[in-house]
Amino acid sequence: MATGSEAPADRVAQVAVLLESRVTTYDTVRDHRAVFAYLYLRLIRALEQSLRAGRPAFHDPGWIAELAQRLAMTYLATMDAIDAWLADRRRVGRAVVRPAELPDTVAKPWREVYAASTARRSYVLEEIIFSMAAHMSYDLPLTLEGMAAADQGDIHDHIDDYCRMNALFGASIEEVQVHVAKRYNRGLLFLEHLFTRDERLLTDSGIQAARADAWFNFDRLVNGPAAADAHLAISRIAPDLIREFREPDDWKLRIADRFLRQLIPPRRQWPSPTPRDHHEHTAASRGQRPPRRGIR
Repeated sequence: MATGSEAPADRVAQVAVLLESRVTTYDTVRDHRAVFAYLYLRLIRALEQSLRAGRPAFHDPGWIAELAQRLAMTYLATMDAIDAWLADRRRVGRAVVRPAELPDTVAKPWREVYAASTARRSYVLEEIIFSMAAHMSYDLPLTLEGMAAADQGDIHDHIDDYCRMNALFGASIEEVQVHVAKRYNRGLLFLEHLFTRDERLLTDSGIQAARADAWFNFDRLVNGPAAADAHLAISRIAPDLIREFREPDDWKLRIADRFLRQLIPPRRQWPSPTPRDHHEHTAASRGQRPPRRGIR
């Protein structure tokens, strides 16, 4: 991905193009990873529009664009590793996957997330939460660690911009969630909330808190004595969350969860590619406001 002297908004637009391509691919083959990829795409578009408008006013927009690029490439590399494994595995023909079946080229949190998405009763809402947990609790601190190693200055000088970025994503998540629901599951905002006990990652405060935790864990990663414990901790956050959802410690919750999964169908819908998706991306890249219509 080119960087050079390109405007920060244009660099983020390149990220959006890559994510849009991934969404199209996943939609075409009805891969459950499409849901998070689409949510990610909408958030990146929000960042692109923010950079074009200059609101909020980042002190160093180039650093924000660099973080967005590096983080997205980490995510896409992980998805590529899963795709490479799937290319061989499809010869076997078994749908449900166990985390241990995935190769070590896929980080442990993402092995757990992908395996969870292949369960016979897997829902859009929880797949979003699981993927967000892996991306923000694992990918983000490691990406910050890589940027700190490559940065000639002190990455902590960018903490204010990082917080502004967090606030932007937090303020965008409610609208983005509505678009995801319209595209993949119109019951997302209603039925699935019956058994989803922890939706904090899908709130303004939840996103900001998760990204603040990511910075805290990044600080631990670059602190020699704490690095090993920090890496172990970030490797466990998403898997522990999945177990909390799927196999809660409270036996009453386990029974209720199993009952609701039998009662409530996944209700997943798959969109047909439409010219409007391309139009909205083009409009965003030009700094224009896309029409406020639900995405089919």
